[in-house]
Amino acid sequence: MATPFISLLEPPNDLSSYNRHLPPSQQTSTSLPKVFLDAMEVREAVYAKEQGVPLEFEQDDDDNRAAHWVIYASVNQTIEPEIRDPSTNALIRPRRSESRSMPIGTLRLIPFPHPPHPRKGGIYVNDKLVNAGDPSPGSIPQDLSIIQPLTQTEKHRLSATPSFIPYAIDPPTTYHDGQEVYVKLGRLAVLKEFRGHGIATQLIRAAFEWMMRHKNGFNPSATADITTLGLNDPHSRNSTSSAARPGGAGLPRRVSVSSTGPSDVPKWKGLFCCHAQESAVKIWEKHGFQVDPAMGRWLEEGIPHVGMFYRAQLLR
Repeated sequence: MATPFISLLEPPNDLSSYNRHLPPSQQTSTSLPKVFLDAMEVREAVYAKEQGVPLEFEQDDDDNRAAHWVIYASVNQTIEPEIRDPSTNALIRPRRSESRSMPIGTLRLIPFPHPPHPRKGGIYVNDKLVNAGDPSPGSIPQDLSIIQPLTQTEKHRLSATPSFIPYAIDPPTTYHDGQEVYVKLGRLAVLKEFRGHGIATQLIRAAFEWMMRHKNGFNPSATADITTLGLNDPHSRNSTSSAARPGGAGLPRRVSVSSTGPSDVPKWKGLFCCHAQESAVKIWEKHGFQVDPAMGRWLEEGIPHVGMFYRAQLLR
């Protein structure tokens, strides 16, 4: 394998034409970025084909606002096999081959804000929590244990679109106070035949380095439309009542940092999170991530996951 190289698709991107029910090789839209299609080729191979995740669950709305890295290897492929004379074994036509850049690994980074942390003991199907509360008969298998019902704030945030997830307080965990904003790494996937060659390490390092160069890239400006942040949402951590809010409930207004206090405008301070498959914990630990015991364990598409955090030291 020749030296791999990495391509980056920076956010935001309009991926609305991607058909989640078709593999990337069958997408008909000409507006989809090639890097994203290559990322989905790897994700399809690893998550859908190897791990059995339904294909339509693999692409989600977070892809539009995420940064995507794809690592490629130059692979030599046979175009025409050699032909020999069956009687004399003399070479009639030599083998013809060519090298092509093949996507072999991918990773994405999602900026804040995020939905609530997954529930300890939760069972998630297509990002939906299916074992919370008192479900109607037959809605989930009877042998699943039921966890505490969702709060109104959790229901509201889980129903929000990724472009408008309210910025709100989460219950504190071991490594997250519930308030500090973080970026989330995920969809780390490497083709099976290329594992053990440091491909995941190259992808994670690329994401770290990019985020260090763009450490203020996701921070709101000093005068930010608080609708964009979700700070005027009734479920937000610092919202005011509609009676006190000029323009009425839900209407956007522009505020300066000084009018709400600098702490009211979220800024990234170096915190990374990942929701890691248990089988991949050691990969993330190699790069400084630590399992968050308070987040517990949950299932996504039947696969056990844990929460992990890493704090990078930001240079002023």
